Amino acid sequence: MNRLLNNPEQEVKEMLEGYIANYPDYFTKLNDKQVLIKKVMKDRVSIVIGAGGGNEPWPIGYVGEGLADACALGNVFAAPAATSILSAIRAVPHDKGVLCIATNHAGDVLNFELVGELAELEGIQTKRIYVSDDVTSAPKNRGDERRGIAGVTLVVKTAAAAAEAGLSLSEVAEIAEIVNCSTYTASVTTSPAYVLETGKQAYDLSDGMIEYGMGFNGEMGIERTKMTSADKIMDHVFSMVADDMGLKAGEEVAVFLNPFKATTTIESYILLRRCMQLLKERDIHVYDSYVNSLFPTQGAGGFSLTLLRMDSKFKEYYDVPVWSPLFQKGEVHNDRSAE
Repeated sequence: MNRLLNNPEQEVKEMLEGYIANYPDYFTKLNDKQVLIKKVMKDRVSIVIGAGGGNEPWPIGYVGEGLADACALGNVFAAPAATSILSAIRAVPHDKGVLCIATNHAGDVLNFELVGELAELEGIQTKRIYVSDDVTSAPKNRGDERRGIAGVTLVVKTAAAAAEAGLSLSEVAEIAEIVNCSTYTASVTTSPAYVLETGKQAYDLSDGMIEYGMGFNGEMGIERTKMTSADKIMDHVFSMVADDMGLKAGEEVAVFLNPFKATTTIESYILLRRCMQLLKERDIHVYDSYVNSLFPTQGAGGFSLTLLRMDSKFKEYYDVPVWSPLFQKGEVHNDRSAE
């Protein structure tokens, strides 16, 4: 697969420059750092996120209204530099504290923890949340080892709404952690991703085969099997999520279907259709459902399914609309009670 690049070592930097050039009224870049920040920010708890490139629109698309105030970018599949994270924290309003949100990967955790200590030395109070929603990456009794994947979408938007409502840093962090602990995701890969720099397949996945639980950076999954129908694939992914969360009749969930980039709109809504059928069969109330490719892998086919167990502690913040050029979600008007 041919790729449209200049110097691979500059790909994230050039992407960021192009993004800002297209939306100059909304965003700016911090000098020589790979940091995207909003031009208009409020005096409240700020939200800073960070990640490597390769899963766009995460993280640049998660900076916007009702979303994060800034993000630090690493190179493709590489953690953002500590200096970039610290620069982002300094650049946002920080008198009321800064909540940092990242996915639970070793490099991201290491750098955010280091920066948290450095920021505290400068008198900036921070808290960190590491999203860990991938149910296939570690067993329940080792939940702190689970990777963070598409569930970060729901954590960021809910935490940002809590910050916008004027909650304190401790309160915003508590809301974010409740959402994190209530979020469960599993995925399936139906065609391989491609290495951005070379255009070659990132791993071997033969035609006619699929793999459940493969990492979004190509880490080995938990089960490889033959391709089958969309309904049967959704049945399996749904069971992985529902069984891990111990989903029971009468509970209420939000549904987030995250198609990978090679998965079409037709396929996506066929999959959602089956998911909604399964929830109805189990007598699960659907509070909200959302389909958008917000945490995909480079050129792969497949999808991830996230279920969020709803809680009155964060519902009002979950409902708040968000907007960025790459991530839009309207206000939740929950009219499903009569279904």
